Amino acid sequence: MIEYGSDFHHIESYNSKRAHLTDVFKNATLLADGRQCIVVLIRQNGWRRIWVPDYFCYEVIETIQKQTGIEVVFYADNPLKEGKVVNLPFEKGDVLLRMNFFGLRDFRSNETIPVPVIEDHSHDPFGHWALYSDADWCISSLRKSLPLPEGGMIWSPNGHELPEVPHSTVENEMVAATRWEGMEMKSKYLAGEDVIKEEFRKKFVETEEWFDDAEPVAIDKRSRDYITKQFDLNLWLGAKRRNWTLLNGIINKDKCDVVGAEHESCTMFSMVLLFENKEKRDALRKQLIADSVYPAILWNVPETASAASRDFSERMLSVHCDGRYSEEDVKQLAEILNKGLE
Repeated sequence: MIEYGSDFHHIESYNSKRAHLTDVFKNATLLADGRQCIVVLIRQNGWRRIWVPDYFCYEVIETIQKQTGIEVVFYADNPLKEGKVVNLPFEKGDVLLRMNFFGLRDFRSNETIPVPVIEDHSHDPFGHWALYSDADWCISSLRKSLPLPEGGMIWSPNGHELPEVPHSTVENEMVAATRWEGMEMKSKYLAGEDVIKEEFRKKFVETEEWFDDAEPVAIDKRSRDYITKQFDLNLWLGAKRRNWTLLNGIINKDKCDVVGAEHESCTMFSMVLLFENKEKRDALRKQLIADSVYPAILWNVPETASAASRDFSERMLSVHCDGRYSEEDVKQLAEILNKGLE
């Protein structure tokens, strides 16, 4: 049985004794979630206002506002039309959040920006920009790009102090254990075992809601061990790049555009498709779901966002083609996509 997208299942085929997270980021702080990383940085530094791209996950913004009380102001920035952050009307007490959407962008310098900078590398935490950043702090929601039930990371390219984070709590360990169980159930389901899909989906959905209000806490022990002692990042990233390249070479581009990265050192988060209009995007999405392909819309943005960001949101579709899938899986995915695009 093969399904594409949605929550990760448990993966053991990338385990090795090399290329672990701590081999790349030796001094990073690991939390339960990416939004918690931003919350603890705001609390540590006492900023009064944060500049955020208007193309962003607004559920994350809501959590940040609720837990810190900081004022959020937006600047126009999306995957196709980059905002000129150097021209923003900064004030004392501001902090700037920059986002590498879908791993599309190569290195961006912060030398001329007069306020502290946080970079969000959730979509490509091991790309050229992330590895050579000159930001004050970088964050990543690791669970979005790696097969983890939870996980966020903070590091400081400039060697600034990292926030102290409370040890993992009983509640956090229970949430993570439930999500690990859901991932293991999904693995068995995909292997054809007698597992009811609705049961592991319920575990994912109910625990996902916990991240909306959870206080910052360290990553659970099992996830920490998995990402720092077992999971081989090089193998995963290599598979991810190969799959994206393979799918990009097969997919029919007559009915949609593929949004590609600026540089070969970037690792695309997913196959990002851009359609002529929302109706054509939604029609394909409906067809894909019927064929067990579960694409994502990242993200739905409000009417207050810039016209360019709203337009991208309404026409984009994110199709997962990461290291969960073999070469044959990707070829099958291409067939499903091309059939839907006819």
